[in-house]
Amino acid sequence: MGAACSRSPGGFDVPPDAFLPHYSLASLGTRAVAGPFLKLVSYDPATGIYRWSVLVICTRAAEQKLLAANNSGGAPVLTPKLTWGELRASGGGGMAALPNSTEGELLHWWRDWRFWRFRAETTLRDVPQRLTYALNVLPSARFTFHLPSRSAGAWRWAFHSCNGLDSLDNVPKSNGLQPLWQDVLARHAEAPLHVLVGGGDQLYNDSVFNGPQLKGWDQTLSQVETAAKAALPFTPEMKDEVEEYFFAHYVLHFSQPYLGAALATIPSVNIWDDHDIVDGWGSYPPLIQNAPVMQGLFAAAHLFYLLFQQHTTPLKAVEDGFWCGSSQLHCFGSRTAVLLPDSRYRRTIEQVHPPELYVEVERRLRALPASVSHVVVVQAIPVLYPKLDVLKELTKLSKEATDNDLVAKLIGKTGIIRKIPMRFGQVEVLDDLLDHWDSRQHAAERDTYIRLMQGLSAERGFRVSFLSGDVHCAGYGMFHDSGGRHGGDEAVEHMRLPKGEALARDPKFMPQIISSAITNVPPPAFVLDALREEAEEPRLLMGDTVARMVALRRHAVVGTADDDTLLVGERNWCLVSEPPPPPPPSQGITDTLKHLMDDGVGPSGALHFTLRCEKKLGTGKMHAFTLEVPPLQR
Repeated sequence: MGAACSRSPGGFDVPPDAFLPHYSLASLGTRAVAGPFLKLVSYDPATGIYRWSVLVICTRAAEQKLLAANNSGGAPVLTPKLTWGELRASGGGGMAALPNSTEGELLHWWRDWRFWRFRAETTLRDVPQRLTYALNVLPSARFTFHLPSRSAGAWRWAFHSCNGLDSLDNVPKSNGLQPLWQDVLARHAEAPLHVLVGGGDQLYNDSVFNGPQLKGWDQTLSQVETAAKAALPFTPEMKDEVEEYFFAHYVLHFSQPYLGAALATIPSVNIWDDHDIVDGWGSYPPLIQNAPVMQGLFAAAHLFYLLFQQHTTPLKAVEDGFWCGSSQLHCFGSRTAVLLPDSRYRRTIEQVHPPELYVEVERRLRALPASVSHVVVVQAIPVLYPKLDVLKELTKLSKEATDNDLVAKLIGKTGIIRKIPMRFGQVEVLDDLLDHWDSRQHAAERDTYIRLMQGLSAERGFRVSFLSGDVHCAGYGMFHDSGGRHGGDEAVEHMRLPKGEALARDPKFMPQIISSAITNVPPPAFVLDALREEAEEPRLLMGDTVARMVALRRHAVVGTADDDTLLVGERNWCLVSEPPPPPPPSQGITDTLKHLMDDGVGPSGALHFTLRCEKKLGTGKMHAFTLEVPPLQR
């Protein structure tokens, strides 16, 4: 990985892997343009209408300078413009004309920076298309993206999560975000990707607390100290610092080599998770969650998340089709629907989603076209994941360390605090453990969620699959029918994995594919070992549903010696497709093989989830595991 600067799609120099301790406008140097960022708005399989948008951000001065330079002596051009279409031969060796155009909409104005949104639509044809677009604020630059055919309906898309680092110490050994994004673009060059799905943590904003105004606000050792900090006002100086942080971080991060190219040429669909706001958002006690500083921080995070990732604003979000926060339901062709519920907008320590979200999910899934045979739920945190008993001990430790001032003082004086990180007066990892669906606070909601999806699957006849990130490893689990076994976990402790044909007929069969992280580093080996140990036996939920983790390599690869790996501690991303993905010619024979469930089930309506994993951290050398999930057989 070279150390020289690269050119962003917007045309300015960006240092590789620019992970900084903090971000402000000074971090941007002389940069005056960011983007373009391409987004899939919607696709209607009934009409074939495909809507998309492009976002470009530039200073007022840069905008006027670029427009004047592009004027070519005609009438003054005052508004940024998008031109697009299929390339046609110019006949003179120059750049061919693009037949369609649309004027930009000034979506938002922040400080001297203007957010221009360009919206366009086209109709899919019976053959794939390549659309090229250009913007008059980005002279001499053209960008091309791919549309699938309407009749074949086979969309290829990439899922990614955790696109940042939680420690600057990990930059040298990981080579940052470039290795796996380079692999994404290499696969895109082989066979076009039609959508880029961000499953949360598209960047890590935890260093917002490193700025001079907020420094140390989140570091407390006792409830008294926490309460005192929670009472502090969110000052205008804090607001300025926080807004600068989020804006500059997005501009710099989204312009990185390979990532910037992907965001300009593969339409994206995103949902956020806690690090898009700040680590643990929604899983802190009300004292912290409702503190003026945290609420002010959330307002800034929400604004720039909607702008950069969703091409909308808080005032326009509902008008632009978002519901229950930034929740979305998309059709990727005629057979696959992708649901992205917003798990952060209304999250509290007691609930992941508000009740009205489940009502809306049920209504929208019932209204899907009859052609949909597979619903992929992009749930930021896995609904199924091993549960560590260490939660009880950490909770006990946190209570002792925060409720007892003497204990807190002793911890501080003895230096133990340096070994057990504390945040907001509690053990730092508690917010992650309380975030998970298996926590005491969320288990009942999880069961209700699963039951809703089981009922919709049985009624409508589509398969439901969960696709999640967050946990920095690759894995595979599933829910399925208990086969009449009742009682506690002991009733299913030795239950064999059902045959593929039985799973294909089971509406309770809902796989959980875990793909994380595309940039962040895997957990320590001892943590993965503890999780694997907890995941070895199936569990019984709701009296009739088995929840189990499945050894990924055992069921996706033949002949491997490492056949008991329930979780793979390697950076990864997931390629989702209907037909079998072609083997990369540069790798020869790969590890990609079909899942054991391919035993007589036809391919129509099936989805292939290919987990592309980095063999050794920082190298970008990949191997792959393909899981085949069948449609629901009647």
